[in-house]
This record gives sequence, structure tokens and C-alpha cells, in this order.
Amino acid sequence: MKVAVVTIAYSASTCPSSVLETASTNVHEIECHLFLHSKYPILVETCNRIAQDPSVVYYSFGMNRGVSKSWNEGILAAFSRGADVVIVANDDIRFSAGDIDKLASRALDCRDRYIISCAGFHERFNRRMPSLGYSCFAINPIAIEKLGCFDENIFPAYCEDQDYSRRAGLAGLHEENCPDTLVSHAGSNSVLSDPALGRQNALTHRRNMEYYRLKWGGNGGQETYPYPFNNPRIGLYISPRNRETPYGPTYDRRDRIIVQI
Repeated sequence: MKVAVVTIAYSASTCPSSVLETASTNVHEIECHLFLHSKYPILVETCNRIAQDPSVVYYSFGMNRGVSKSWNEGILAAFSRGADVVIVANDDIRFSAGDIDKLASRALDCRDRYIISCAGFHERFNRRMPSLGYSCFAINPIAIEKLGCFDENIFPAYCEDQDYSRRAGLAGLHEENCPDTLVSHAGSNSVLSDPALGRQNALTHRRNMEYYRLKWGGNGGQETYPYPFNNPRIGLYISPRNRETPYGPTYDRRDRIIVQI
């Protein structure tokens, strides 16, 4: 089985090497899709070193282009390169031995489920969680077939997972969980450990929530619209071809200039 792991390197305090090195302790063939979203010298140096590994597909953008954008590119590229299972992991994730194998096997056994979440320890909360949510998950082909891509209007981070989950629920898709993994998640490491990123996130997160409410008529768990923007002519599917501008000039955002780092 060929397993692909998609991860984004974002700040100087978190290091993607922990994701890739712990992923490689598993049994299956691992191909890592590493996206660099930073100019921090230490992180650039680390990613350049990791990229020497032939199992790593390296996207050296050196800029914060948004989680949804790189997740989309990594997921689509991994499946096109023949991955049987694609796992998306934050750069503050560490896998225990066997975690990748368990998650990949559950994904293959549950092809009718759009994502497979995993259990693990949340370091910031200091407790084991039955699900680490979208910080570490496998995505199945049915998600791409029925939902398409993550909404790139949500940037650089936060609310993209809520949007995908909302669309999945309306499409009648369900999540599966892998309860016996021992994945470790630091938890919002980038934003909490970097004051500049924290200040930016205070603005960008608020803008994302405003967009989300406009799109769904309420915050997460309080949505009222059955269609994006309450427009029955707009479907739940975001085409890979049109993912940069999925909804047209009436609804697509024009304020990405607020993302500086």
C-alpha cells in the first residue's frame, strides 16, 4: 500500500521533521508532500534538508499561501501519483509506531467515509482525545468525488475544516474514527508560539468567521443555510479546476492582502 502524508511547514517553532520522521517508522511505503509556507531561515534550512529524501515531494513556496490551497494541491497531487491513502497532518503532529498503518487500513476498510479521524494526545489540553479532528486525518476518494476541494476563500487558516464538514453533512457523507492510534498533537503551536503570527491570526480568524457566517448563515454548529450563501444554484462541490475562485465575483473574497506572513 502506498500512503501519502501532506503537511505544511509554517513557523520557526514547529518543525515538519517530526511529522516525516515519525511517519517513516511505519510499515507501508510513505510519500511525503511537504509545503513550505515560511521564510524563517531555520525552517527553510530544515525543509531543504528534508527535501533531499527521495520520498519527499517538496513545494518550496516560502510564503503563507493558505492551508486550503496547499491541502488541495497536496491531496490532488498525492492521489494523481498513485497513493492508495492520503493523510493530512499538521506540522506539530507526531506519529507513534503503527499509527500510519492503522489509519491507512481504516481508510481502506471504510471507503464510503469521507474522512477518517484519529485518536491521540493533545499536549496543550494535556489529555487524550478520541479525535484530533482535522489536525490529522485521512481523506478518501469519495470526498474528492462528492465535495471536491477545500474552500480557498478561507485563509490562511481556521474554519476550512468546519466548511468541509458542513458540506459533507449536507451531502450525506459521514466520518469514521480510528480509536486505537497514539498520535500526539501539540495544538496551535504556530500561532501561540509566534507573536507576529498570533497578531495576524487575530485578524484573519475574525475575517474567516465573517465569511463563514455569510456563507452558511451562522457560526459552526449554528448554520441555517442549506446551500452556500443560501443560493440553491450553488452546489456543495468545489471543482479542482475552479478552486481558486469557486463562487465567482459575487462571493469570492478579495482581501488576501491582509496576510503578510
